[in-house]
Amino acid sequence: MKKIGLLIVLLISLTSCSNDDNNNKPTKAYHGKWNLTVMDRIKSPFANYIIVLEWEESYIFNSNGSFSKTRIMDNKTSTISGFYSVVETSDKTHFTLLYGASNEMIASCTGNLIENLYITNSTGRLYNTWETCDGPLLIYDKSK
Repeated sequence: MKKIGLLIVLLISLTSCSNDDNNNKPTKAYHGKWNLTVMDRIKSPFANYIIVLEWEESYIFNSNGSFSKTRIMDNKTSTISGFYSVVETSDKTHFTLLYGASNEMIASCTGNLIENLYITNSTGRLYNTWETCDGPLLIYDKSK
């Protein structure tokens, strides 16, 4: 009878110490601010060039599925926002951004409200897909 009592006390103490608090969930590595660091309009891998950013730009990915994109160009700051979805594979994290309204800041090959980005696990950098339709290659690094 003592053994059964000890077993019950042990089970109660183990379950009472478990922590199911949702506030302790780790955030995803992509949450936070990403700053434009590379803009490449030259398509040849053999070309020698100097990287010049034509504008400053950043994305902020929030844990609730919303994002904002800010661009500073010609001393004017513009911000647009929307919601994103994520698909993670073994080598990349793909983002589909959905904007609420049409805007020239949306870097899309289709001209609609959807923009696609991805992070390669090997580099940890964020890339756009605009280059596939003659836009510049844009690469972003995460703020520390």
